[in-house]
Amino acid sequence: MYIFFTNLKYSKEHILRYLYFISMAIVALVLSACTDPPQKEDALPFEAMAARIAERLFVAPGERVLVGYDPEHLPELAAATRQALSAVGAHVEMHIYGADDRFTERLNEADIYIWLPFGPKSPSAPRITEFAEASAWVMQDEHRQLHFHWDDGSRAPDGLVGTHSPELDAIYVDGLNIDYDALDRDIRRAAEAMRGGEIRVTTTAGTDIRFSLGDRPITVQSGNASRAALREAVVPIQREIELPAGALRVAPLEESATGVIFIEEARLSAAPWDNTADGAEPAARQLKLTFDAGKLVDISAAEGEAVFRKFVANNPALAHFREFALGFNPRLTPPEDGAVLPYYGYGAGVVRLSIGNNRELGGAVEGEGFRWFLFGDATVTLPDGSALVKDGALQEF
Repeated sequence: MYIFFTNLKYSKEHILRYLYFISMAIVALVLSACTDPPQKEDALPFEAMAARIAERLFVAPGERVLVGYDPEHLPELAAATRQALSAVGAHVEMHIYGADDRFTERLNEADIYIWLPFGPKSPSAPRITEFAEASAWVMQDEHRQLHFHWDDGSRAPDGLVGTHSPELDAIYVDGLNIDYDALDRDIRRAAEAMRGGEIRVTTTAGTDIRFSLGDRPITVQSGNASRAALREAVVPIQREIELPAGALRVAPLEESATGVIFIEEARLSAAPWDNTADGAEPAARQLKLTFDAGKLVDISAAEGEAVFRKFVANNPALAHFREFALGFNPRLTPPEDGAVLPYYGYGAGVVRLSIGNNRELGGAVEGEGFRWFLFGDATVTLPDGSALVKDGALQEF
């Protein structure tokens, strides 16, 4: 510093002023380095979310876990998940969706595969082949998956992705913090009550459909992804555990499904396996789907009938009744406007009816794709005539 300034033809006053500004700049840099960055008001508790993932997997020390993630979508969750799993003794590897030519090889080396959230338009979204490979892999040996899709689970009543929000983030966080044992008991009691006769689903808007379960496997989505719990699995979906948890899922006997599903507004996707709408405006309004012995025998609509008919004709699997699902999570309460239903309809009392391929559920419908429809105000009547759900509210049974 001395040599530097002796070569300058400046007065002592200039030098002191220069040193003052330099010192103030250094102070500013130190303060900025020591000050915590501002937190977003809607920041998610990633460490707590990751801890719940590790907890519900009941990971044994030494188990091999492959974590799929999108580096452009909630990357903090990926880092926290890796840390939480490593802390309980798992051997963890990370997989960027759609970017790994060794996916099959790495998957076959794993005991557990985790699906973390991905952006709907992200270049790092999973390839179609990744879904197919993971579905086949999960039924081999004692493999299991945990699905943690988060904002993708925010669905409009027409079954396609709706607008996610900080309010839904808060609902989902709350939905992770439940009594999992009580949830499991409630779903299993409902499953037992649904056996042995005809079930009826109605809404005031016009849905009225009946079906029976026979001996079809019932999937209990109660958030237990332990190796022991999944040894009883007979269909892929029973080894694919969702968080937030809370649904009963079943493919009824196809020939038993008779009646009408009414949807007020329905957008269309580019393909039956695509969950995003191809355009913001509804393609059909007051859509009425009529089934006889599990087959879609008539389509009518106030608007867009021809468009929806073409969509089904181009995707023949959609001409069949697929699934009944019922939500049980007491904290996945839909926002008041009902425009978006939390996490795939897993909130208590929400009914999901669908069309399309149901092989993963133990059904007989093959082909490509499926389509969900969600109802927050349905009534579900059990074989004994009592109501399991009344106007969207779970009943004591």
